[in-house]
Amino acid sequence: MVMGKPWPLGLLNSHMKIETDIESSRSAELPNKVETLQQQGFLLQKMGELDLAVSVYQRILELGCDSAETRFNFGAARLKQIRPSEALEHFKAGLLIKPEEEGLHLGIANAYKLLGNLEAAETHLENELEVCPESVQAAVNLGWLLEEQNRVPEALVQYRKAMYYNVNDPILRWNHGLACLRLGDYSRGWRDYEYRWAAHKKQKPPSYGTPQWHGEPLAGRRLLLHSEQAFGDSIMFARFALRLAAANESVSLQCQPQLKRLFAVQAGLHEIFGINECTPAHDIHAPLMSLPYLMHLSRETDISSQPYLKRDERIFELLPTQIDSGSQRVAVTWASAPNSEITGKKSIPYSEFQQLFRIPGCQFYSVQLNAGAATIADINRQANVSDLSRLIIDFKDTADYLSQMDLVISVDTATAHLAGAMGIPTWILLPYAADWRWRMHRTDSPWYPTMRLFRQHRAGDWGHVLEEVGNCLFNYGAQISTSRLASVGRHLLPA
Repeated sequence: MVMGKPWPLGLLNSHMKIETDIESSRSAELPNKVETLQQQGFLLQKMGELDLAVSVYQRILELGCDSAETRFNFGAARLKQIRPSEALEHFKAGLLIKPEEEGLHLGIANAYKLLGNLEAAETHLENELEVCPESVQAAVNLGWLLEEQNRVPEALVQYRKAMYYNVNDPILRWNHGLACLRLGDYSRGWRDYEYRWAAHKKQKPPSYGTPQWHGEPLAGRRLLLHSEQAFGDSIMFARFALRLAAANESVSLQCQPQLKRLFAVQAGLHEIFGINECTPAHDIHAPLMSLPYLMHLSRETDISSQPYLKRDERIFELLPTQIDSGSQRVAVTWASAPNSEITGKKSIPYSEFQQLFRIPGCQFYSVQLNAGAATIADINRQANVSDLSRLIIDFKDTADYLSQMDLVISVDTATAHLAGAMGIPTWILLPYAADWRWRMHRTDSPWYPTMRLFRQHRAGDWGHVLEEVGNCLFNYGAQISTSRLASVGRHLLPA
């Protein structure tokens, strides 16, 4: 899945000319010497030699030749070194010299953001846009800052103001699309979501030697769909592939190998193969996450879906024997996939999450992958918690286990998407500024009818969420126990 928008820290004056003849500065007059030093410092900074660049800028100041340009580059170097207080000092010094210099307020905002002063960062981003209304960096950063505070309509205003000057900037349009999706404006949202490829310059849509589908009638042509982004995204958007396949004879899907067995048992798709396998013959292709745009799905009712993934009934993994068969069965995950820039934001420390295991009447099953050895050892010490991770090879196994649960409790991860796609009662625990797909302020999801959303009230604070989930789980367990007792009672009544 595409979680979080990075806060750019690179603040280099690209208009500076770089000269390499440094030796000539030895015989030059002071202004020429300073100019040469400026060029040398910038070149070193561009090469990543930040310590050397800092030494050059310090030498310029020692020569008594202070300037907004020097302070800007000095501050940018300190930002790259994650030394925001020193960066702030230089950016502010530059403003005293030249209050209308472009980039200085942006640098100050970057420094304040790293220092955790979001209010000051917001103020200086607004100041930067007054100095330079066409600054995409300032508009995107301000929008990001507002979105992190759940002020998405205000972010949308900033994006649209900036689009007046930069209507085709891919990063701006992609951020605009995500904000629209978060507010339920699917028409504009899916349109600008298509800028994701250009916004991530390192990512390009795969080329298969066939034309890309643009949404026109297939007319008997063989369509190849290919997964992108994370596992949860593939599971979430598979609904559109299945919907498309139900109306056409030849729709194939290329997916991550870990999803192949799960998708292979779903009816309708012509062929399922992994991204590490040779592609089958086809006439046209399309990215999986472009389907809502290509299929012109602009209303919330267009994305809603009844359960659309099923387990393989012919052979599936059974749960280990329960200690108390009368308990409700609860699958849990508490951490998002590692190596993501927003993993920490979406994950709950195990030391906090484990308080849920004290709720009576529950048998918990961990389907959390990549848990540490200490965590697994702690799980194994608890009579009402079982670790299933060692039994899971891929998402087909996870689906088998989830299908035997009364409830799934998960953070925003692929497990939650899988449970929702299978129609299993699912409680998902979300950070304060949640991903676009969970909308805003809602406790339900148009994507998954059986899902309930629990949200942070303050960024980084999971305490209230876990307390609320614990209370609901206690009541939910009582309901399950009562219904099962009633069911047993009916069997005991004489005919």
